[in-house]
Amino acid sequence: FGDDTVLVDAFDDISFDNVAKKCVAELGGKTISLVTNSQHLHEIKKVKGILEEGGITVKIGKGKGQLNDGQVFGCEFYPVMETKDIVDANVFLGQSNFHAAGIALSTNKPTYVLDPYFNEIREVSEFAQKLKKKAILAVYKAAEAESFGVIVGLKEGQFSKTAALRFKKELESLGKKVQLFALTEITDERLRNLKGIDAFIQVACPRISTDNHFHKPVLSSPQANALLKILRKESIEEFLQIPHWL
Repeated sequence: FGDDTVLVDAFDDISFDNVAKKCVAELGGKTISLVTNSQHLHEIKKVKGILEEGGITVKIGKGKGQLNDGQVFGCEFYPVMETKDIVDANVFLGQSNFHAAGIALSTNKPTYVLDPYFNEIREVSEFAQKLKKKAILAVYKAAEAESFGVIVGLKEGQFSKTAALRFKKELESLGKKVQLFALTEITDERLRNLKGIDAFIQVACPRISTDNHFHKPVLSSPQANALLKILRKESIEEFLQIPHWL
């Protein structure tokens, strides 16, 4: 392989026409922020037209960095953060409840999945709140820890060395013991082999902390920032309401 990596979007050709009409029946008269992920980005203008014809006011927020307008990643929500103060709800084109839950938590707005595969609309607030409670519980458990392992990922795009060193420095300034680790796969089985550590912070991907079960707290970067606030006796209210979870 050469030194350059080319990112090529792969598009899914499934139609959103039918589920978009169901959305009109449910959200007619409201103002929504319309977003999707990479494989459905080519459908967003067509769906926007269907929703507007049905009486829904549609906003598409601007992207940032690698994100196109109306596009979100699992940990980046810039388009919906731009529109959150002028809409009633978010509408995500696709099937991923986790993308939608991240959107709901970052904006604190009702968020709907328009799933063309099952031709259904799902509101994800309840699911998002379960993830939030899990995240907060892990933060408060980690606040009781005296020793931390800070993990950088060795996969492409997950080697956040600067963030790891920042967390190490700030925890040590608060009297905590900190060790640095680098792992390709961050799993509970691998972490069980690391002895003498009360809690972990991983700066590889926030989904690792939300999607998996660990025997000890394993915090993502937003959770780690909340932890630092707790240790400094500061409020962690709205700690997930940020556009970028890395």
